[in-house]
Amino acid sequence: MKKSVLIVFVFLYTSVFAVEGYKDIYIKSNINIYVHTIYCAKNLLNISALRPSIVYTNTKSIEDGTYYISSNAGEYSSTFKKIKGKPDSIRIRGILTKGQTSKKQMNKSICLVEKNTQLPKNLNARIVRDLIKSNDTAWKQKIQKYTNFYGKPAYAKGKYLSKR
Repeated sequence: MKKSVLIVFVFLYTSVFAVEGYKDIYIKSNINIYVHTIYCAKNLLNISALRPSIVYTNTKSIEDGTYYISSNAGEYSSTFKKIKGKPDSIRIRGILTKGQTSKKQMNKSICLVEKNTQLPKNLNARIVRDLIKSNDTAWKQKIQKYTNFYGKPAYAKGKYLSKR
């Protein structure tokens, strides 16, 4: 039953699309940071292909634009774009690794970035948004919990360390 609901959801809400460039988005450490756990795959019809990913934002939602991360695997960017006529819970994502600059080089996937009542409950439960408040006395420990495993967000062009 759950798989059939996801198939109907995907069929209704996906199509062929292209990623276009958008604004660079850098994280501000002096305001709240949201850590979004999203799920992406080349093809949403294959639920077992969904893989988790993390996006750092200063907003409750992932915006259209390019976010930068520096991880143990190197630097990369994730560009997100809404899909015209589709719900905000689905976005296209294009990933470029360090040195890549062309849209043709992007590794493209479709991402579930927000909960949606049409998704199975167990999948919705894994799409989460954690909040790290700017005035939290344990801010450094909380952000480090994510950055040690998922990588550091860019606070400015080429800057992956917070001034905090």
